[in-house]
Amino acid sequence: MKKILFLSMIFALIHSVSFAQLENRFSIGPRLGINFSNINSSSTKNLTGVAGGITSTYSINEKSGITLDVLYSAEGHKNGNLEVERNYLKIPVIYNTFFGRLGEAFRPKIYLGFAPGFLLDAQVNDVETTDDHKSTTLDLVGGLGFNQRISNRIWLNADLRALWGITPIQESGDFKNRTIQATLGIAYGI
Repeated sequence: MKKILFLSMIFALIHSVSFAQLENRFSIGPRLGINFSNINSSSTKNLTGVAGGITSTYSINEKSGITLDVLYSAEGHKNGNLEVERNYLKIPVIYNTFFGRLGEAFRPKIYLGFAPGFLLDAQVNDVETTDDHKSTTLDLVGGLGFNQRISNRIWLNADLRALWGITPIQESGDFKNRTIQATLGIAYGI
């Protein structure tokens, strides 16, 4: 009986320690920033737009984590007198590598992933268009940033990322999105 009681206590202790280690691994909060976007054409110019939504990160261990964002992303390009705007719902899925030690107030990071995009609308010179824009796109995402603790379980996230279109944005032609995105977010550990 003593062995069973002892083993039960050891099991309960191991279980409580492992559960405690899972706490504070997930964070979620708002993210807002700016896009500088274009397409893969030398005759076009950048268009500036807004990016914003929800960010979440699950820390796998001290050095790595998975981020999932759900962002509204205003993108497009200029070509002479034409201004083409495309608004997407983008869902970046990113693998992060964190530097520094867990619990430090400042933690730099680098990351790589992909971002499916779902076209919400497209406009040419402020006129809604249903040209041959594809309803979905896929971008490769890479970037760097940092997390700065501003309070207990509250983090400021700063990111600079590049989104490199790997699928065409139109049914005809081979034009692909190219976007630089700078964002700030607040993540709450839960």
